This record gives sequence, structure tokens and C-alpha cells, in this order.
Amino acid sequence: MKNFKSIAKLSLIAVSLFFVSCGDDDDTYYPPANPAPANSSYITGKVDGADFSTIIFGTSTATCNRVGTGDEYFITILGGDMAANSITVQLWNITAPGTYTVNRNSDSFLNYSPGSGGVAYASSAECDTATGTINVTYIDDTKVEGTFSFTGVNTEDCAGGTKTVTEGAFRGTFPQ
Repeated sequence: MKNFKSIAKLSLIAVSLFFVSCGDDDDTYYPPANPAPANSSYITGKVDGADFSTIIFGTSTATCNRVGTGDEYFITILGGDMAANSITVQLWNITAPGTYTVNRNSDSFLNYSPGSGGVAYASSAECDTATGTINVTYIDDTKVEGTFSFTGVNTEDCAGGTKTVTEGAFRGTFPQ
């Protein structure tokens, strides 16, 4: 089962890197014109103090997926901003509101991938300094909502730098 979890984490990081590498090279950030769409997935926050939002001109680029049943399932919310940077929120077997710690020993994780490609910064990296918190404020059969913050460590090298994500918020609306 541990191999399945490791493979799933690595697959999601690879998908995040692919997602951000498909964007254009324009680093201009345009703040959202409207608040979060009412019935849509989104991710917002600050990355090293700079605003991040998947809400672009009132429409969200974020997607949500729920896979598995019973004792083994996960929820993934993934979205990118105007500069093709992306954040992933991955929840493993979380069924109730609460505060969950994410680190190298947890199953849930948070990830930031820059639009320039290359390195991802994850809360679940094999480094002791990779830590974070996910606060699930609402979850039912239609959506999950909450807040998060984390220090993501370069997934290729523990000494290769960090990204600090604060004031994070997310909503994942499950496909019906």
C-alpha cells in the first residue's frame, strides 16, 4: 500500500509539472476580477508573499477529483494561475472537518510548481523541513473546502531551496 501512495504522489507531482510547463512565458499577474465562482473549485494563497489565484477573470482553472472507496481514497484539487504556476492539495482518507499536519510522514500533501518548470516544492518531500497544515472546514458528498499553509522543499534536493505558501484557501467540487 505504501508503494501505491508513493507512486500516486510522484504521479501528481509529474502532472503538476506537465500542467505548468504548458503555459506561456508571460509572468504578468492579473488579479481576479470577481470573488471565487459560487459552485466551482479554486485555490488561492500567497507564495513567498506574492498573490496566487486560480480564479482568472471570474473563471477558475482549478479541477477536483475524488478517487477510490472505503479505506483507501484521495481527493486532489489542482489549479494554475496566469503565469502557469500551480498548487496541488492532496487529501488522503480525510472524511471529516479538522486540522491535518502534512510532512514527510503523512499521506496528504501540498505542492507548488513554478510555471518555469523544473523543480516542484512539496510538503511531503523527503526532507524534515517540508511541513504544512491543511484545515478542512467542510466536506460532504459534493465538495470539500478549507485553508492551508506550508513550506515546500525542493523535491530534487533538500538543500535546494524552499517556497512558503500562506493564506491558502481551497474548494474542490466533486464531479457528479
